[in-house]
Amino acid sequence: MEIIAAILAGLLSIASPVGAVVDRLAEDAIRNQISGAEQLSVRIDNVPNYQLINGRVEHVRMAGRGVYPIPELRISTIDLETDPIDVDLASLQQGRLQLDEPAAVALRLVLEADDINAFLQTERVQGWLDRFQFNLPGQGGDRQVARYGLTNPVLSFLEGGRVGLSVDLQDRVLNETIAIDVDLGLAIANGHQLQLIDPRLSIDGQEAPPQLLTALIDGANRQLTLRLLERSGIVARVLNFQIRNNELEVAVFAKVDPSSPWLVNNQQANSSAIPGSP
Repeated sequence: MEIIAAILAGLLSIASPVGAVVDRLAEDAIRNQISGAEQLSVRIDNVPNYQLINGRVEHVRMAGRGVYPIPELRISTIDLETDPIDVDLASLQQGRLQLDEPAAVALRLVLEADDINAFLQTERVQGWLDRFQFNLPGQGGDRQVARYGLTNPVLSFLEGGRVGLSVDLQDRVLNETIAIDVDLGLAIANGHQLQLIDPRLSIDGQEAPPQLLTALIDGANRQLTLRLLERSGIVARVLNFQIRNNELEVAVFAKVDPSSPWLVNNQQANSSAIPGSP
């Protein structure tokens, strides 16, 4: 969703009470919101100047290849289309994104396993793993929480729509490393629920008992839903979800309500990149 926020803010930042809109200006505005792109093209269809002056942008299409939303992460493909976007122009000129009516966006992403694994090996991801604290079953206490760490995550896309993830568990006390491998299926239910199917866990080459996974999977299946976004004024549904040819393809439709606090939070983060903002 943050990718949609960056692109939406970039498109709307070209709105100006003077001057004309051209596709190149839209492309430049989007490039200001991301770290980089190998290929990027934008088309704005049938936008009379008077509509732009009033803060309205008609149908927008964007196609990106090799897009970097952040420096460490490459997304192989991004295709985006919007319905008409109507914003409060006065707020936009002050660096705030405020919609006059709901905005609808369709987004298609393709991520390759090699790009994901390159990201997983970055300092950013290792920093996240270092903050993840846990105890093994039967152990407790603050000292035990700091005993274990995770490192060297590797992801693979498998046949039958399954995903494999391997990671090393480091015992900092005994200075030992234990290999952990997870193999599970992924599916989307009702357009919003990500389901973890038939998970398999092995620890140091030994298959773990199923009961170790039951509580974790049940809890994850309850939390991995796009409906959690609805409390923030965002309705999102997955239209396509496929794993094939060592890549993941996802198509999502999202509708953002003008009252969504998500708009305010993302706009504050991106306001420095909007031309004319304070």
